[in-house]
Amino acid sequence: MHEKQNFNNILGFSFALVAAALNATIGIFSVLLMNTGLKSNDIAFLKTIIAFILLSALLSKTPRQIQYKRLITTEFITLSNHSSDKSNNKRIIGAVAICAFLGIFTLFVFETKAYEYGNPANVVVILMAAATISATLFGALLLKERLLLNTLIGVLLAVAGIFVISWTSSVNLTLVFFAVMAGSGYGLFSVLMQRFGLQGGIYLTKYLLLFGSLFLFIPFIVTFEPVNIGYQSILGLLGLAIFPTIIGFYCTTSALKYLPASKVQVIELSEPLFAMFFVWLILHEDATMRFWLGAGLVILGILSITNSSKKSAE
Repeated sequence: MHEKQNFNNILGFSFALVAAALNATIGIFSVLLMNTGLKSNDIAFLKTIIAFILLSALLSKTPRQIQYKRLITTEFITLSNHSSDKSNNKRIIGAVAICAFLGIFTLFVFETKAYEYGNPANVVVILMAAATISATLFGALLLKERLLLNTLIGVLLAVAGIFVISWTSSVNLTLVFFAVMAGSGYGLFSVLMQRFGLQGGIYLTKYLLLFGSLFLFIPFIVTFEPVNIGYQSILGLLGLAIFPTIIGFYCTTSALKYLPASKVQVIELSEPLFAMFFVWLILHEDATMRFWLGAGLVILGILSITNSSKKSAE
């Protein structure tokens, strides 16, 4: 039993780390696409709907009823056996829609709004910190998770590291409000996934993208303006759809099968480390001493969280 728990911890850690690495590519793809004339609303909706279409084609041979059953854990399937399939399906789809609203729509809308009021680096640091704190607090409230000392220390170290790496001067309070709303929604999304018994993986990713596309269509159509889409735009949208969207969401939802939401969020705080690596690899820019200090704090925080996972398994 102890060995199985350790294996699950390693799996969850690995999925969360890969998700962080994939999320670090969003900036590269987004810059490419904005240079072609696409707006943020266009990018968010188009990459989400493209990702949904690709996954739908991939899973087209799997009956819908089987896909529904694979959206929730075996434990929740057992608990709901007394209900009709139609009633269960409505309950499952309702849970997925709520998670998509928080994890895709709310995250995008408030994050994009925050960018209008200041430096993007400030938005990212506040959003990521808020997501981690939100997941920790809601995990304790809704999932009755124990707030171990190592977990709290890990959260504080990792959040401090993110601030050291990304923080810049002159922060607008409106920016703070919108970034906190975006991060808090994302943190709650990861907790509700576990609260609803949703089983992370490719099928859940497909339905999250479906509802995310429906929600994101509203701001897209409101701000829509015709734009020429060339091969660069198509490649950029495909890159966003496949890597951070399909595979990234798959890894995040899979990590939540093995680790508490708060721990997944802390591990994904390693995203700036991967972003800096990509900048060094592609743009040949060296990291500053401030970056290495912040990276050290993030790594210490992740190690503390990992240690708390081992203790809880004993």
